Amino acid sequence: MTIEALIFDMDGTLVDSERTHWLAWRQTLAADGMDIPDYAEFKKYVGVSDEQMAQEFSAAANPSLDPRNLVTRKCSTYLDLVPQIELLPGVVETLERWKGRFAMAIASSSPHRELIALLEHHGLRERFIQVVGGDMVPKKKPAPDIYQMVLVLLGLAPAACVAFEDSQSGVSAAKSAGLTAVAVPHAMSLGHDFDNADVVIDSLADFDERLLHQLETLARK
Repeated sequence: MTIEALIFDMDGTLVDSERTHWLAWRQTLAADGMDIPDYAEFKKYVGVSDEQMAQEFSAAANPSLDPRNLVTRKCSTYLDLVPQIELLPGVVETLERWKGRFAMAIASSSPHRELIALLEHHGLRERFIQVVGGDMVPKKKPAPDIYQMVLVLLGLAPAACVAFEDSQSGVSAAKSAGLTAVAVPHAMSLGHDFDNADVVIDSLADFDERLLHQLETLARK
């Protein structure tokens, strides 16, 4: 089947935001006298939703805290930090290279308003015809719900789409939804198991005509 759409994760795939998420969590929890692991240890949370982290942090330090309130406050803090978040290498070139040839969408466990804020800050909102956040589906990655919703909105079959992910949970979500999955490990996710990815590349800049042909061959199987 011919590939018709490219679907991208956001954090760690398009933007270098993991440290900013850590800072937002640290500031949020500090207000309640709580602490989180230092940044080097925070990598174990790559691909983990805010809801899961909030439940873990509150259970460990202060079970009386409402995890939902923590997530709301963390999101607000994160939005204030968005201007300091940079695009990862190869992103602009990749989006420009395939503009007009493929439909493009975002599939991320992050809240929808965080995704929109990031895209608007970098002037990329118009590049993506669908943007689906984790707060729009019942279950976040590694469940396939986010990708399944994107497919419905695009009106495309899984075999017509390629997913780009930087985490093990993201790749698992894409594969569970029936998509071809390309792993693009970020510095914080290099230790993840990407055995179930169809292809692993170092950067989005590596997505060229040769790789496209390889992915189209995989999609036909």
